[in-house]
Amino acid sequence: MTTDQKAEEEILARKLIEGDIEAFDRFVEIYQKKIYALAYNMTHNQMDAQDVTQEVFLTIFRKAHTFQGKSAFSSWVYRVALNAVYMKLRSRKKDQSISVEDAFPSFNGAGYHQEVIRDWSESAESLMFSNETKNVIQSAVDQLPEKEKIAFLLRDVEGLSTEEAAEALDLSVSAVKSRLHRARLILRKKLSGYFEEKQIPGVVK
Repeated sequence: MTTDQKAEEEILARKLIEGDIEAFDRFVEIYQKKIYALAYNMTHNQMDAQDVTQEVFLTIFRKAHTFQGKSAFSSWVYRVALNAVYMKLRSRKKDQSISVEDAFPSFNGAGYHQEVIRDWSESAESLMFSNETKNVIQSAVDQLPEKEKIAFLLRDVEGLSTEEAAEALDLSVSAVKSRLHRARLILRKKLSGYFEEKQIPGVVK
C-alpha cells in the first residue's frame, strides 16, 4: 500500500467512524470487488459470496465506531470479511455437510475478473495466462494446506502486506511469513515442471 493509499485509508476510516454516508459509499467502491473476490475464492459459491459481501458492508456500517486504529483499517476490514466467511462456511457445513477444506480458494468469480497470482504474472512482462495455465495454477493452489492457502490468498492474491495479513489473521508476522514461504515452496515444486515445459521464463524462480 502506497503512502497516498494509507493516507486515504486513514481519512476514510475517520469519516466512517463519524457516520459519513459519502465515506461509506467510497468504502463500498473501494472494497466491493475485493471482498466479493475473497469470499468467492473461499466459498466457491456466488450466492454465498454475495451474502458475505453484504454482511461485511452491514457490519462495517454498524460497527465502524468500534475501530480503534490499533491495526491498519484494511486489516480490520479483512478480519471482518474472514469472520463472515467462516460463519457462512460453518452454516453451510451444517446444512449441506460439506467440508471446509473443499471451500478454499478458486480464482474466478461471476462478473469479477481477478488476476490469478499477481507476483508471478507481474514477474513476466506482458504475460497473459491461458485458461489452461489458470486451471493448472488453481489446481495447485486448491491442494495447499488450509493455513498456507489463507496466507497465500491474502498476501499474494489480495495484495496485503505481510504486516496487514498478520493483523487480519491475528498472527505474528513471522508466522505469516512461515506459512507464505511454505505455500510458495509447495507451489513452486508443483508448477515448475509445467512452466518449464511451456517455456515461460521468469515465472517460477
